[in-house]
Amino acid sequence: MHPRLMMDPAPVDGAVVFRQPLDTDFGVLASLRRDPAVQSMLMAIPDATDDDAVRGWIDRRLRDSDGAFRVVADVRSHDPLGFVQISQVHRRNRHGYGGLALLSQARGRGLGLAIVTLLMKLASEELGLAKLLLEVRHDNLVALKVYHAAGFRVVGTLEEHFRDRDGKVHDVLLLERRLTPIKP
Repeated sequence: MHPRLMMDPAPVDGAVVFRQPLDTDFGVLASLRRDPAVQSMLMAIPDATDDDAVRGWIDRRLRDSDGAFRVVADVRSHDPLGFVQISQVHRRNRHGYGGLALLSQARGRGLGLAIVTLLMKLASEELGLAKLLLEVRHDNLVALKVYHAAGFRVVGTLEEHFRDRDGKVHDVLLLERRLTPIKP
């Protein structure tokens, strides 16, 4: 199926869209999964990052019927720029945890707020969530600025919560945003 036919609702500000992963996205998703700096900011340390392990990670994300996993793509070229995910969904309380990762060449282009807005829309409209939570390393200042601009607020600090691959311990901020229907 052509990527245009698999797109989620119209993009905010016309810059990016979310879509289901295609086989041709593997290289981009693998590069993000294999990037130690990206994974550290996502507070993940994959046990393995060979092709089979990356395919297994993608498959687990796609099979999570309570969550969502989408490729972030350029609206014009449909080229993959990164991914978003919503996991740890609690159906009764209608909340889940969001996250995103972008290729280095997609960062610094002002796409963050559009992506987070689409992420909130995905959480609200597709998953029926009333609240989106985020865990963000305290030193991820760019992400914190974008999340703050999108209306997230810090509700707590998880002290010495994440130990990176090098053994350095990081505080993690817990953010939340109540969701109302997000309009494009």
